[in-house]
Amino acid sequence: MEDIKDIWSKVLSKVKQIVTEASYSHWFLKADLNSVDEVANIVYVQSDDPFVVQQHKLRYIPILETAFEEVLKERYKVIVKQSSEYRKTGIKSIDAGEKKSNITGNLNKQRIFHPKYTFDNFIVGECNELAFAVAKAVAENPSSTYNPLFLHGNSGLGKTHLMHAIGIYMLEHHKELNVLYVSSEMFTNELIKSIQENNREFKKKYRSLDVLIIDDIQFLEGKESTQTEFFNTFNDLFFNNKQIIISSDRPPNKLVKLDDRLRSRFSWKMVAELLPADFETRVAILRKKAENENVTVNEDVDEVIQMIAEKITDNIRNLEGAFNRVVSFANLLKKDINKSFAKRILKDIVVIGDKKATPIQIKDVVSKYYGIKVSDLESSKKTAQIAYPRQIAMYLCRIMTDHSYPQIGQLFGNRHYTTVMHAFEKIQAELKTDSNLKEIIEDIKSKIKGIK
Repeated sequence: MEDIKDIWSKVLSKVKQIVTEASYSHWFLKADLNSVDEVANIVYVQSDDPFVVQQHKLRYIPILETAFEEVLKERYKVIVKQSSEYRKTGIKSIDAGEKKSNITGNLNKQRIFHPKYTFDNFIVGECNELAFAVAKAVAENPSSTYNPLFLHGNSGLGKTHLMHAIGIYMLEHHKELNVLYVSSEMFTNELIKSIQENNREFKKKYRSLDVLIIDDIQFLEGKESTQTEFFNTFNDLFFNNKQIIISSDRPPNKLVKLDDRLRSRFSWKMVAELLPADFETRVAILRKKAENENVTVNEDVDEVIQMIAEKITDNIRNLEGAFNRVVSFANLLKKDINKSFAKRILKDIVVIGDKKATPIQIKDVVSKYYGIKVSDLESSKKTAQIAYPRQIAMYLCRIMTDHSYPQIGQLFGNRHYTTVMHAFEKIQAELKTDSNLKEIIEDIKSKIKGIK
């Protein structure tokens, strides 16, 4: 996690876009971030002025919680107290170095499973049904069929939710098991601390587990010593018939900076991918979110849900974050949730109101732009003159429509969804360094919008 000062600075910049200049100066600039508890998902805000504390408790906690979620990419509870109260209770401001040892360095501290991340709260769609099914099977019968289980997908698609759900289910139904959830960063920090202190508790802790759930394994790339220790831990657990669940933002064969022995082991049993949610799944996720937040889904709220689901297609975290923002401000301002209100609240996050493109329009414009036929894009031709425009058209279909990878593949000659994913990732990567391609993409997008 970033330095405390950097986090607070980013939170303030989010808040400044929302509140009046007077409120910002009077109430937010007179407060400060005391500490972040990554284990309990709590942020502690402080001020020397009791009136500032009172105002935050009465009016501004929903705004702070929304801002922290946007910055930290995870939901945190905000607690505001006078600075003197923190000193009395022993909580004190911590810098990045202290944070590493206090939060992630303690060998006896592990992240608590999030109570909302259960199987019942997980919305299943075509994009994640395999991952859900194997996660449920592992939770019900650990160390039997799918060991190790490797879940992968882009950030915010539900990997962590499934891993917490596995842990919660096991703790409820297999109480005799020693279950640990840990991020790869926490694993690394614990290893470093144990080496520095010549402490043998690290190996004892990890090799006495019945179930190891480790998140974001890509964090181990390039860390040779940590990889060696994890390799030994993996072997010890696996060959003693203990369950291992791993997540990553990429499949094992794409983790090129990991030891070949680890990549091979990750593929031994089950590798399951989570894809971006399609429109129907996104709507279902937000309806479930509304239910969990005790928001009545009337006609106006459902219209807002569908509007957000149309516009935010990249990941579930951003999707839920936008809905949380609308709900928080509606509660704060005592307003009804409707499309007009949501547009105003989300205007700095997403562009609302644009008519969506269709794959037919995209293929038509791209083919004309490159002087080829639409049928060429749908054909099996692999020449550079055809293949590259096809990849651009696939990329644009992904960002400008609600179509899933499999659906786009069907529109381009019944191609496998992995071909579409490769095209999307290739163009996305090139856009980061190729200014000429950026201009081409923007030009094509303008032409697509112009024909509507």
